[in-house]
Amino acid sequence: MRRRRRKYDLYLVVFLALFTLGYFIYNHASSESRGVENYSTALEAYKSNNYLEAYEKFGKVPSGSSLKKPALFRQARCATNLDNKELAIKKYNRIVRSGSKSTIAPISEYNMAVLMFDTKDKRAKKHFKKIIKKFPTSDYAIASEYYLGLIALENLPKNEKKLAKAKEKASIYFKNYIEKSPDGRFALNAIDEILKLDTKLNNYNNLLIAKAYYANGDYEKTKEFLNKTTLAESWSDFAKNEYKLGNKEKAVYYTELGLKQHAFNTEPKDVYEVIDNYIATFPARKDGITKLTTLGINSTGADYISYLNCSEVVSANVKEACYRTLYEKYPNGQFSADSLYNIFITKYLQKKYYDAQRLGFLHLKKFPNVKSSPAVTYFMGKIAYKLKHYETANSYYKKVLANYPDTYYAYRANYNLYKDDGVLPFGELTEKPVVFPYKKSLDNNLVVKLAYLRDYDLVEELCKKDKFIQSWVAYEKENYTISAVLARNAMDELETKPAFDDLRWRLVYPTHYYDIVDKVKGDNNPIILESILKEESHFNPNAKSSVGAMGLMQLMPATYNEVVAKHKIPANLDKETANITAGSYYYTSLKRMLGSKDLYAISAYNGGIGSVSNWFSKLIYSDTDEFVEQIPYPETKNYVKKVLRTYWVYGNIY
Repeated sequence: MRRRRRKYDLYLVVFLALFTLGYFIYNHASSESRGVENYSTALEAYKSNNYLEAYEKFGKVPSGSSLKKPALFRQARCATNLDNKELAIKKYNRIVRSGSKSTIAPISEYNMAVLMFDTKDKRAKKHFKKIIKKFPTSDYAIASEYYLGLIALENLPKNEKKLAKAKEKASIYFKNYIEKSPDGRFALNAIDEILKLDTKLNNYNNLLIAKAYYANGDYEKTKEFLNKTTLAESWSDFAKNEYKLGNKEKAVYYTELGLKQHAFNTEPKDVYEVIDNYIATFPARKDGITKLTTLGINSTGADYISYLNCSEVVSANVKEACYRTLYEKYPNGQFSADSLYNIFITKYLQKKYYDAQRLGFLHLKKFPNVKSSPAVTYFMGKIAYKLKHYETANSYYKKVLANYPDTYYAYRANYNLYKDDGVLPFGELTEKPVVFPYKKSLDNNLVVKLAYLRDYDLVEELCKKDKFIQSWVAYEKENYTISAVLARNAMDELETKPAFDDLRWRLVYPTHYYDIVDKVKGDNNPIILESILKEESHFNPNAKSSVGAMGLMQLMPATYNEVVAKHKIPANLDKETANITAGSYYYTSLKRMLGSKDLYAISAYNGGIGSVSNWFSKLIYSDTDEFVEQIPYPETKNYVKKVLRTYWVYGNIY
């Protein structure tokens, strides 16, 4: 009997456990379902500026839902918009007190602290300090420095010593802010507060203020505070500012003086920027570089000047000697890898394969992952093939594809590995939509859920440092050019590139206007046309270049009008369709005149058909690679590589 009772008790325990688990799962699923539904309807009311209704509906999101904290956050925003700051503070405080480690915590605490400051709540100071301690690298920590400066100015003591100390404390907070965020929203306010304190400013302080004014585009104020610094410390800032003011003579004066006397104490990036500005003041780029070489610079910037000078040399032998001198003088400098690459490629083009191979081994060992690494790895494959080491050649090509999959040289390596597939392995795209860039969950799935609920503003705030998410938000808001640029920059920053099925690639290479391209392509490869469109305008239909080229395909007005008249392009077409149609006809004409070769047509699209025709007679080349590497115009050479790289990546993604 006792045994039966135990068995019965065991069954009862198991039943109750399963029932509790089932109820929990059901309740959780129900909470999540109701949370999504209520949040979605509340968000619509919020977007319609109906904050009272939105507040009530966000309040209906169940506590068991993962959207509860975003709902509290939105309620706080509603209360703020309804000018009920005390209620907003309570809602933010619920998130903060929950001990949440999600990305919604720092922004909630910061917003709460700001509202406390506005309502003269003394707890604001504690929360600003807490933000700096808990989230030291966040934008909220930087902004907290500004508010702590304002708090330090409240109720200043009358005692002179204590007053001076309080002012100094406030000044430090403001200076910290403008040092960390010279272009921040509070930068100019922070400067005003520093000046009101009427404390003595040293050279560094004046330079700090000048840099903040410069970052905010107030160049007259920049000049005022630069004049309070020493030239030795600030010459590059003087030069950059005078260039912005349009005072080219003064910009040239400060540049030459600084490069001769003070450059050794200046950050290289600042020196390089000053040098670029200096060159831009001359009618021809080469004239500016030539002038720089006569100044006899031996400090910071000397290597950059030499590098620029070498890039202008036309003769192969002189170019090689120039880069060799640069490399030997600065073997570990910023331009040493590219200098060694240029010596290497010159030897290759001279068919001195063993010399080139020796230099290639050195480059790959010394500079394993730099901008020129894909090119060196690829040409080491070409050299191995020339020397009849076919397996070694293929291993180099495969290495390019594995390590540098999104480069022009991956496209070329693929061709050399699979020549039977033809020069253009991709003929058309299968369009796929741009979607949220991560399949896996972020922040316990919170950001992903908010993304699919189209709460773009909150996603943008929670993910300020993720450029891919910022790109996606810009895309959803139809800011396509900004989206593409943000995604491109984010992908460039990744040391290891993801596989081509990764959703982030679609943001870098979206298929805007491809439906039009495919309709008007004629005999052209539509992916080539799409690639030209992307590189020419970044999908901006209103793009206009410095020389007057216009639209998605960046056609000069005279060329556009000529093509429209010749091919009778209808006047009733929208400007995007008309521009792409004209671009396709123009590309077709270039291709027909250049032996039906896409490579030459792409070159002519940028460098002009006359130049390309001239290169046929002047350049000595036996294959595609030798032609491209010898294109005399650096801009055109880079353009060809960019378009074919884009073509290659589009093909792999779509």
